Amino acid sequence: MRFTRFFIWLVVLASCSLLAACEGDDGDSSSGSGSQYSSQIHVIASESGTLAPTEPGNADSPFWKLTLKNPESVALWYTDRPSREVGSTPLRDYVNASAWRGAYGDVNPNATVTFQASSGSELEGVYVALSEPVYDEEAGALTFNAEILNDTVGQLNAATLNFTRVTINVLNNAVDDQEVSSYVQYASQVALQPTATSGQYKVVMSDAGPDMIWVDNAPGRYSDSRPMSSFFPNWSYVFKEHAPNAALYGTTASGKLKLYFLTLNDPVYDESSKQVSYTATLLGQTSGALEAVNQAVLSIDSGTFSRFPIPGKGTAYQAFGRGYDPSTANDTYIYFGSDIARKQAGSLWGTQSYLAQSCAPDCRNDLQTLKNLGINLIRLYDWDPRNDHSQFLNYANSLGIKVVVPISNWLPKQDMNTWNNELPAYFKYGNYGNSTGTDWHPAIAGVIISNELDKDDGGVYYDNTIGLVARFIQEADKRGFSKTVPVGIPVTFVPRGAPFGPNGTNLPGWNQFNRLLTDPRTAPYKDRLMLCPNTYNGKDYLTVNAEGTGQGWIQLTYEKFHTPILFTEIGLSRVESYYTPQYIQEQLQSVLDYQKAHPDQVLGAAHFQFDNKVWKQDNPADSEGAFGMFSHGAIVRQIQTVKSDYNFYVHEVQPPENWGVLTIDKLEKTSTYDPVVEAYK
Repeated sequence: MRFTRFFIWLVVLASCSLLAACEGDDGDSSSGSGSQYSSQIHVIASESGTLAPTEPGNADSPFWKLTLKNPESVALWYTDRPSREVGSTPLRDYVNASAWRGAYGDVNPNATVTFQASSGSELEGVYVALSEPVYDEEAGALTFNAEILNDTVGQLNAATLNFTRVTINVLNNAVDDQEVSSYVQYASQVALQPTATSGQYKVVMSDAGPDMIWVDNAPGRYSDSRPMSSFFPNWSYVFKEHAPNAALYGTTASGKLKLYFLTLNDPVYDESSKQVSYTATLLGQTSGALEAVNQAVLSIDSGTFSRFPIPGKGTAYQAFGRGYDPSTANDTYIYFGSDIARKQAGSLWGTQSYLAQSCAPDCRNDLQTLKNLGINLIRLYDWDPRNDHSQFLNYANSLGIKVVVPISNWLPKQDMNTWNNELPAYFKYGNYGNSTGTDWHPAIAGVIISNELDKDDGGVYYDNTIGLVARFIQEADKRGFSKTVPVGIPVTFVPRGAPFGPNGTNLPGWNQFNRLLTDPRTAPYKDRLMLCPNTYNGKDYLTVNAEGTGQGWIQLTYEKFHTPILFTEIGLSRVESYYTPQYIQEQLQSVLDYQKAHPDQVLGAAHFQFDNKVWKQDNPADSEGAFGMFSHGAIVRQIQTVKSDYNFYVHEVQPPENWGVLTIDKLEKTSTYDPVVEAYK
């Protein structure tokens, strides 16, 4: 079975005569969830087809023409939960212009298109938004305008595709602009076993996963894949009180195609045996005997999701080598702005330098190191929107690492005119935008603005930062970006200002959080915010007993503010007298355990940090230089950068010697390494 980042299932063609469940309503487009539009998920199958860019020869365009040849004469459908209906609609009626508008309104529905390319044996797929269906029944041709979503066009590798065995799974649109996603799992074989309860079955998926994918229902445009092991603990969070419906399809032992519509409950995943089981009830009537299906796909209707991985095993990352110091960084181009995610720092985080001089064979490849350690989340500090960060984000995304991108401390200290001039650049490709500039880059999980400005100058810049949060969200909405990327302000873990806790208790961060959530500028966006503490407190304080209350800080804070928490820094300096590796491991493990139990309350933990602050690590009296999993050892290589390495110039005149030298040094494990790795297993 072919595996790609976005599509990992094998699709089989199905006609109504071959389906296990095919009866039901005859195309009623009313919603079962209170929406004015349809809650039906439709399946269209065809013998063959083509996919070609609307601009001939321009395979980089997201706009394509999808043509199905001799499609099946009916579209099968089942409803999104909580309704439990299935049925079929004549294809000509489903794609009729007035019926299409009645089902989807002005929002083009999203769909997955899976097929076998004529030039290969593997089944492939793309994620699209469909519009303007035209069906010529006499000629046996159905066409759509198809906008390729989430950069999946890069997988096509052809100007025009001819394919066979195509299936289109058209998702219903989300209700009231609430972003939800539909989930897909796959297995080598799935069997339906009767139980003692009439009408109830045990669905057993053998050789399942290990990954699953999801795609947004419109108007969302996001898609992603995660290990199945991280999905099942969050079943109740994803689907809440309504069990999901699903379509299960595959081939029988005799080679026949078969499809079952089901309602799923009680998921159990055995990772060691790669087996998934559900308790299920059939939707609609069953034709013929219940048979196992091979090379099976389970498409599950929509539920909520988080861009953050669960568990969110993170690290703070700013891994410049020897010679870097933030107090002098702006004297050179290579370190200007302390922006580690720029392409010119690729020698450190990647496998190539993006400089005139190569880093091979000494490229440090930190992102792969992070992946190998089990880390799936990165928190950054500095970001200059004039730099190109697409290489960093693309590489992180290819490794399944999510990124919390920053706006540096400089911008909150500026005025509104500067904000208005600077913010648009953040949403372009190379910064936070995807390749088409229509939504967030798929690697991005969240945005943090500034770092610990609540402690500076009496908090005046913290007030500015709150205003910038509101202005940033307004800019994102203006550009039509998804509302599922939360925004937060990292703050110090100390009480500040007036008390806001029970019985006058002012717990760490509470004053700062209260200001963020109640400020008139940000209050309208409360459901788009996250709380971002930087803490060095231990397991007991965070999850067991804060200030003698008998409850952990996390529980108390969520009960107070009902806003998710991302620990943007969590760790302990080795210089502290009470430091032990066990302290670090228990600190991280307790937060991740809490997140697994309450994924709506905690988004993850970014261990502070990947590496020591290199400019402080050699001073034994400076605790800030002793947090890292790694220390900076011997210099491996130094790369002299040149003017052609940069695409913008800070000053009109810059002496050549100040382009700067990028140092690649050896990373050496500290005593913090093992406890972090153990916690993140």
